[in-house]
Amino acid sequence: MISCSFIPIPLFQIRHYIWSFVIDMKKIIVVFGLFIVYFGAFSQDIGDFTLPNVVDNTDFSLAQLSREKAIVIIFISGKCAFSQHYITRVKAIKDEFSNKPVKFVLINANNSDYVPEESVEAMKKFINTTNLAIPYLADKNKEVKNLLKATRTPEAFILQPKQGRFNIVYQGAIDDNPQAVGDIDHEYLRDALINLLNNTIIKINKTRPVGCLIK
Repeated sequence: MISCSFIPIPLFQIRHYIWSFVIDMKKIIVVFGLFIVYFGAFSQDIGDFTLPNVVDNTDFSLAQLSREKAIVIIFISGKCAFSQHYITRVKAIKDEFSNKPVKFVLINANNSDYVPEESVEAMKKFINTTNLAIPYLADKNKEVKNLLKATRTPEAFILQPKQGRFNIVYQGAIDDNPQAVGDIDHEYLRDALINLLNNTIIKINKTRPVGCLIK
């Protein structure tokens, strides 16, 4: 008959094993979190699209900008007060990066059946008052709005061209104060562009936009 004996493990040693396990699990969670942060911004991409540009009455294709390092798309509205507050800020950011491989595009996805002030003719009048000198695209069928899952105006996206596709590396608010320029603490769009151009990690790659719902 085989006999076996049980050797009791001291309590302090059990606690040591448990504590070591907890520490190891925390390390795994931290590493996994860093993985998500680093690759999260590059987890979505879109293909090319074509929309009418009301500035010059031509068709604009995203592929035209495939050689740029960054493409900034901003959904705006000619009626929404939040969008109007941001026009000067958008122009300031555009001018700051004018000598960089960055291009800016505005999109209006509001349906003029619901918002008459967002018709193509109204878009033309609006863009002429801004002095932005950038494409202003009419997305009346909400093709690109649905593609990017945009919800509000203004809402910004940074796309990075890569092998015929366009990675979404930032999505959300332009900054953290839609009303008072002097009280801005975080310039999300500008900071993300600087990170991208410097080949560093975009620390904040998604924020909640504040503005008018796209209708």
